Amino acid sequence: MMTAKELSCDLAVVGGGLAGLTAAVTAAERGLKVNIFERSAEDRYPCNSRFAGGAFHVAYTDPTSAPEDLLAAINRVTRDEASPDLAAAMAANAGRTVYWLRDHGVDFSPGPTPMHKFMVMPHRPMLAGLDWPDHGPDEMLKALARRLQAAGGKLIQKAEALDLVMTDGKCCGIGLRLDDHTIDITANSVLLADGGFQGNPSMVGRYIAKRPDLLVQRSAGTATGDGIRMAEDIGAKLVMMERFYGHFVAREALQRPEAFSPYPQVDQIAAAAIVVDNTGRRFVDEGLGGIYISNVVSRFDNPASTFTIFDRDIWENGPGVKSVYPANPTIERAGGKVYRADGPAALAQQLDVDPVTLTATIESYNACLEDGSRVAQDIPRSDHAIPAAPLDTSALMAIPLAVGLTNTMGGIAIDGAMRVLDKNDQPIDGLFAAGGTTGGLEGGGTMGYVGGLIKAAVTGLLAGEAV
Repeated sequence: MMTAKELSCDLAVVGGGLAGLTAAVTAAERGLKVNIFERSAEDRYPCNSRFAGGAFHVAYTDPTSAPEDLLAAINRVTRDEASPDLAAAMAANAGRTVYWLRDHGVDFSPGPTPMHKFMVMPHRPMLAGLDWPDHGPDEMLKALARRLQAAGGKLIQKAEALDLVMTDGKCCGIGLRLDDHTIDITANSVLLADGGFQGNPSMVGRYIAKRPDLLVQRSAGTATGDGIRMAEDIGAKLVMMERFYGHFVAREALQRPEAFSPYPQVDQIAAAAIVVDNTGRRFVDEGLGGIYISNVVSRFDNPASTFTIFDRDIWENGPGVKSVYPANPTIERAGGKVYRADGPAALAQQLDVDPVTLTATIESYNACLEDGSRVAQDIPRSDHAIPAAPLDTSALMAIPLAVGLTNTMGGIAIDGAMRVLDKNDQPIDGLFAAGGTTGGLEGGGTMGYVGGLIKAAVTGLLAGEAV
């Protein structure tokens, strides 16, 4: 077993995902002694960045776009609620971060849409089940691990971070559990980069959902909020903790995630049609998109109680077939239920909702689109990627929905140099955070999403340069 002296370093990194590896490689190449402490034991330890789809974008925009365009995109999707420091840092550094990754052995090629201009290779097929081995994100982490070793850094596994060591207000180390022993190691700087808290049902229940057991885990599930907890314990500020990045999936994913999650998503269908609760009523503007609606539904007493109602044209000619990994025919091919009926009352009977209520919901929805009022039963209806259109009531369809939780958006407050902030917005000396452990960039407005991989890489690079 290594001693505390042997493990002491210039930079101690908690977490070996994309943020932690990027920071560690950057710092090690600057000549610092760097150790990553990773809780998992597997050679290809599970983490969200290893299981990711592989697209690097900034708020659905090419990351090599002009910084002013990236800043505008961030502010647009977050409705100007992103931390100005973090938004500016992301916009100014996204392009060079992508090229830094390329120069460090990460291969990119274009994907299926303009948003996917920079996808790590080989591309991961968008399939049900966590089909990550040997695809782009997995290869990316392996490439960075090799670079870390070449630069003299160490990746130490089966090392669980327990707490932060503080002296006179400065973070000067971490308490670890190595195998069955606990040990305190000293470090000039500590970086928390162990992801969010989507894998911690207690924290999910505290911040996001009344029934965490009725959410579908769309990711590795290994991020349990340890870094967030440790930072909170020493007085760090937490921000936007109640917001997350997620999508609708077929409800069968609750029992058979390997067949229905993380793909296909049902967001595109829902955003082109309507979403109703178990009474048959709309409760949200579907034009705000699946990420926002998923956040709303997660707070229901039963988040597995909603349906998207659409028509045959959406299913056969629209987003049912025109997505990267379409729900049609995937859901039914896997044994999932897609309901069909020739009228609202007949559909309501199949869904076990009140037929009078569902009929009134669909009729008022169609009427508000036909007369241009865009408000039905006091619920607005804006357009998403596909303009809303009246539903064909002679060819109605429905899919029972579940909320898929990919990653939390909130976390530790940081400044533009990735320094952790206390509750008075002052930096805590010696303590940094990056990636999914942090909050303040995403989740503003209607749960604006900036991009998990680019967030991890940019914040990791800046942290590695700042320590």
